[in-house]
Amino acid sequence: MSKLILTRFLYIYDEVGFSFITTLLKKQSLTECYFWISELFLSGFEQKSWELLWFIYFDFYYIYNPQFIRFLSKKHKLGNLRDLLTVVKNLFSFRSSSEIFITRQYNMAINNITHIFRGKKPNWLITAIPLHYHALFRFIDKKLYHCAVSSLPKTVEPDLFDAIQIYFNIGNTQIEELKKNYYGYDGTGTGTDGTGTDGTDYEYYDNNHHKIWAIICLLIFNPDYTQSKKKMFIGIHDSDYKDIIKIHNDPLTLDTLDTLDTLDTLDTLDTLDPLDPVASAVSYLPIRKTLLYKCLYSIHPLSSSFSSMRDEQYNIGDCYWYHWEYYAYHSPIWKERFDQYNITIDDDSRKITFDDDDELEDFYEQYGYEPDEQSSETQNKLFGCLPENNWKKWIEDIFSNSKCIYDFENDFKFNY
Repeated sequence: MSKLILTRFLYIYDEVGFSFITTLLKKQSLTECYFWISELFLSGFEQKSWELLWFIYFDFYYIYNPQFIRFLSKKHKLGNLRDLLTVVKNLFSFRSSSEIFITRQYNMAINNITHIFRGKKPNWLITAIPLHYHALFRFIDKKLYHCAVSSLPKTVEPDLFDAIQIYFNIGNTQIEELKKNYYGYDGTGTGTDGTGTDGTDYEYYDNNHHKIWAIICLLIFNPDYTQSKKKMFIGIHDSDYKDIIKIHNDPLTLDTLDTLDTLDTLDTLDTLDPLDPVASAVSYLPIRKTLLYKCLYSIHPLSSSFSSMRDEQYNIGDCYWYHWEYYAYHSPIWKERFDQYNITIDDDSRKITFDDDDELEDFYEQYGYEPDEQSSETQNKLFGCLPENNWKKWIEDIFSNSKCIYDFENDFKFNY
């Protein structure tokens, strides 16, 4: 996805995702993790939010938490924000690893098998493994994992599980459980209809290449995973969930803002009818103050370790100051808001024009966030300059206690 998209509070779409991934893995703030993932979900990217969690789970958490897959499937089937946040809370407490992520990045961006085997094939390979998997398991055996992932077949056939069972020398019960991790849970435990053995419906992740490589990495890097103690999974607290909903739904009123020092900083307040004794007790801040109080966090500086939408923009400030409506329209929540009116979208000028002046006035009374009029602090939260970072800075910052499985060139950036 390369076209610039702005979320509900006008963050850049993909940088919200990068900030979420980084904050989650660094375990620096669960509250901030909630904010970033809800920024995606409540901007209308419900399914994308779940897909992101699946990607993150298989990339970083599956090796040390394979038992979580069923819980995640159940929560995805329910699909609401509370269940999404419950998944996040559990991931936040889990041990993570980078091997699957790094090798997948190699496969996506480079996908070049540079190593050539010389001499006779080993007997164990010839006698036990089907010919079409020889390269895959030979690379695994030599610990050339970036070449191994690039040798995976595009279509996963059942005989690959037979080869996995033989190479890793695992029993029937274990391989059947791994098949469930791949195919999902049904009445027999191995099918794909999504119905659980306990009568519960499941939602499942359909990136087969990602799943099969994760299963192989589980057996490589955590072969004793079956000896791990069973874990109890936890739900989000009511107060935490209410706080997230409050950020999204609550209007800006004086009695809900803790950070106000003086009315002099507010310019003109929008107030209800002063003759109404109830209404007059509530003073509303102008809509243009929305971003000041709703944008709680800055995009994480390590987000620049990823290739992003802003990289394709000559001047990101220009996008915000003169064209924010055009880029916000590409977000479901803003599209729904704009489509209530008669508008014309001009891709050449990157403008949205209203066919009726009264409708224009009505729209800006509700949604005139005015990013060009925000303080430098607020603008920096949304689109401020990010430091120059690359893949290595990100990995070293998050996985400082482990050696990276593959070294990219210094100018390499991750893709997600």
